[in-house]
Amino acid sequence: MKKYLFVLVVLSLVVMASGCTSNQNITTKNFSAGGMSFQYPDTWNATTQTNENATQIIVASPDFISSNGTEGSVVLILKITNASASNMSETRQEFATQAQQSGQNYTNATVNIAGISASDISYVGNDTQGNTAYARLVDFEKNNTLYLLMFATGGGVDIETVKPYFDVIVKSFKVQ
Repeated sequence: MKKYLFVLVVLSLVVMASGCTSNQNITTKNFSAGGMSFQYPDTWNATTQTNENATQIIVASPDFISSNGTEGSVVLILKITNASASNMSETRQEFATQAQQSGQNYTNATVNIAGISASDISYVGNDTQGNTAYARLVDFEKNNTLYLLMFATGGGVDIETVKPYFDVIVKSFKVQ
């Protein structure tokens, strides 16, 4: 029995260590504005716009920028103050409906982000040119403020290559 416990502990350590090293291979920059902070791939570009009730951050891959949004990867982060949680449930339902109407299955899970359990919906489908595309919506509410993180790829981007970049943002995302 002790032998199996030892093997289980060693395997657990290897799995945890391999999970850590995969994100360490991604060189990142730090973003901080509007009471939010996160890390993102250092080759990507981040821009922000703010008004009295909302902050919008766009984090885009170089190929997304150079192709004028027809291929590549992009993350849209919205912070909306005085938001209603019922509006978000409608947004989630619309996201799921769009996935189903395009014939795609979607996953509906939760993820811990900024110390809060957040909704995490994603699906793989096709973009307007018929290339494989990926969409993911992570949202949560804190202090009467709604946070939405929308991830998307298009133009035939290798989804499995990009997912770790998205995960870096989710895992490092913090709010005040």
